[in-house]
Amino acid sequence: MSDGRSSATPADLMALKQNLTTGAPHTQFLPRARPDRAFYANAHLGWIRKTDMRRTGEGDPDLFDKLATLAEDEDWDGRDANFAGEQRILRNYVEWTFERAYQQDKFLASPDGRFSAFNTGLATKEQEAIYGLFEPNRNEGRQPWFFRGWRVESARDLLESFPEPPDYATYTDEPADYYYDWHRELKVSVRHVVEDNLDRFPESLRGDRYGLELRLDSAVERARKRVRRNYKAAVPMWYPTEDKVQLLLPLSLTRPEAVDLALVVSRHGEHYRGSTVLTMGMAYSNARLLARPDGDWLQPAGADADAPESDEETAPRSSEGHSSHSLAGGG
Repeated sequence: MSDGRSSATPADLMALKQNLTTGAPHTQFLPRARPDRAFYANAHLGWIRKTDMRRTGEGDPDLFDKLATLAEDEDWDGRDANFAGEQRILRNYVEWTFERAYQQDKFLASPDGRFSAFNTGLATKEQEAIYGLFEPNRNEGRQPWFFRGWRVESARDLLESFPEPPDYATYTDEPADYYYDWHRELKVSVRHVVEDNLDRFPESLRGDRYGLELRLDSAVERARKRVRRNYKAAVPMWYPTEDKVQLLLPLSLTRPEAVDLALVVSRHGEHYRGSTVLTMGMAYSNARLLARPDGDWLQPAGADADAPESDEETAPRSSEGHSSHSLAGGG
């Protein structure tokens, strides 16, 4: 604990796996999540509502519900009325923000060891920063920390325990990574993008592969011109598998006024390469980790935020262990 970082040993992870499968005491409070995800491996989180309870509004508020109430207003659900109240985007955001904070040693223990905390990167309506506060878990053989609650920066227990509260998680040291340099050439292997991601394209276009390739080629060129006119049209996102910031460009395939997919673009030497496309839900979920997108085309989406099976390696897991939003990117 002297280095300010709490860690879970392989034994801790194995104990968590056993608790999740054997019905050991208190497992009714443990989320059925991937035990290797830092948020769940490091902290006992208490009551978490199941998906059907969130959809029907049943059950007491869990930690994610309480955070949504504390933070400034934001659409954490998306546009699909079938998912109202789930706050899927927020749950995904918290899991991956903690993951990043843990990687960067920004999940800190207080000098006296009584608490640990991380910066959520969110703020209240009054613009007070919000932190997650934890205390040591008194149950041996479990996660090292127990979630105590969300705290604003003026909270007494936070101020008294941390001379300097944990800093924000960061995703790049190069400010230029957040902006698209239109002087650089954009290279896209249209055929491979279509072949590898056909199920993400509008269903009405999938039957004509050649025609789809032509549409995509034209949409890429229009996206390039669009981002040259307005640099905000290129929205940054984080790709955890390669630990890099990539850019999302809007692709209009069916109608000029509609954006159907997002092209993932990354720097390679002196040019950009576009290697994959994301649905709108996946794109927003990825981009929200860095900041609330202020582009004119990327808005909270609905059901398409569910990750396809092909993204199992990089898809964030919800608190119930299924893939909730894809953090897919392009290599």
